[in-house]
Amino acid sequence: MPKLGDYIGHLLSEITIARMHADLEAIRVAELYADHPLLRTMPVPRFRMPDVDINIPVVVKELEEPVDGESSHGIPPVSKMRDVFDEVITSVLAKESISLSNANKKKLKAELDQKVVALTRPSQIAIDTSRVSQVFTRSAIKALGNAIKPEKRSKFEERLKDSLRVEFMKIRKSPTRLNVLVNTAEVREAGPNEVITHLHLKISEEAFEWTTIESDEGKDDRLVIE
Repeated sequence: MPKLGDYIGHLLSEITIARMHADLEAIRVAELYADHPLLRTMPVPRFRMPDVDINIPVVVKELEEPVDGESSHGIPPVSKMRDVFDEVITSVLAKESISLSNANKKKLKAELDQKVVALTRPSQIAIDTSRVSQVFTRSAIKALGNAIKPEKRSKFEERLKDSLRVEFMKIRKSPTRLNVLVNTAEVREAGPNEVITHLHLKISEEAFEWTTIESDEGKDDRLVIE
């Protein structure tokens, strides 16, 4: 059973491929025009798809439910991110050969406990993991104070942020999805028209183009909006 987002994504992909085939055909025709003594002075035809209207009938089968206490967006609870943060900062402190006094540890714990309470939201409301990472990192730097030498503070902060970004990505889950019936036979057999959802999509064509950016490090090819 397909997911609604996957199904629409495949349709958009097929339209993009159709445009590619049209451009390939335009190139072939251009070569024919170039080789013809009369056609070579005429403009080469090329077709675009500025707007595509699609009416998609689907039947909603089921909506996946998140685990109790977890967000439907797949973002872990702040309390779980706090546990990961504790592991990450312990690892980074060890790698940087930084030891904390009991006073520093208590201050760090109190600071983080306060931030967890401030950041906690109902599971229906998503919270940005990057924001949590920044808040936790700044709170840690503030709480640790002179335990980190000024010349090491910038490197420590960057290393902590990078490690958190990787570890937070590991505990993220896929968002809940909408399962639908899309095959013609399945939609027809689903029942009366009242149970069928019609999605009307108006797709506008845009394009990218390759451009070369030159810098001291050399040339870099990038895709930019046309």
